[in-house]
Amino acid sequence: MTDLPKVTRRDLIRKSALFSCAPLAVSGCARFVSPVRTLSAATPVDGNVLVPLSSTPELARAGVAVLVQPAGAGSVLLVNSGTGFFALSARCPHAGCLLTWVPEDRQAECPCHGSRFAGDGTLLSPPAKSNIARYPADAPDAEGNIVIRLFAGDGVFKQPVRNGQFTFAIADHPALQSVGGAVSGRPDGFPSPLVISRIAPTGTDAVAAVSAICSHLGCTVLPAPCAAGPGCTAGSFLQCPCHGSQFDLAGGIIQGPAAPNPLLRYVASFDGAAVTVSTQPKT
Repeated sequence: MTDLPKVTRRDLIRKSALFSCAPLAVSGCARFVSPVRTLSAATPVDGNVLVPLSSTPELARAGVAVLVQPAGAGSVLLVNSGTGFFALSARCPHAGCLLTWVPEDRQAECPCHGSRFAGDGTLLSPPAKSNIARYPADAPDAEGNIVIRLFAGDGVFKQPVRNGQFTFAIADHPALQSVGGAVSGRPDGFPSPLVISRIAPTGTDAVAAVSAICSHLGCTVLPAPCAAGPGCTAGSFLQCPCHGSQFDLAGGIIQGPAAPNPLLRYVASFDGAAVTVSTQPKT
């Protein structure tokens, strides 16, 4: 006799809910997974959200999550993986519903329409069509706070953002010692990946810092060499590899579908030895 596959109570609930939703419009599907507890948090500082472990005793258990809603920022699911903590964007990319966490599956799930996501944010089941963001979270510090890093860096710049700015020595990035040189990267705590370029030999404005997010459709722009001419006075420019938009090193539009929108430029200053970049846009 062949053994039948084991059907759990949760499987039955899921199937029942899916059948009940089948004839309804998208907005009519019923919730069929339990929501996690919601916790308010303070406004992020330098991209960091502090969550007191004392206010979330359930996070002491592996596989459990809470929904953290920082003031002025998007909601995230904070998860105890068993070996550490991580966070996931809590908005489903399908229709914007708040996701919940399913401990037995170690997955995030949309209670509205059933989309599911792995612990690394990878989409597992539609109707959503894209992944969700994953953010690192540090173990509790000396004061018992878990720190969710919404703007995690990539290691190119060693110093993190503190009090709305970061500083680095020009000697740490030889490409910036010559006009036309550029460095792409993102420091911890900065709201956007950056391209930092040397646009003049001397002066406080000799270095420009611009967002690496193309103003057309959000692809990442990259430095590229170019022949001297209009828009290429430094021997290099910034180019979108997706749709071909071109920008000068200060973020000004040269040509392409991004026109007439330049790249977002941030306040930056150069004292001859070090560069300081602010998270405030340059006006």
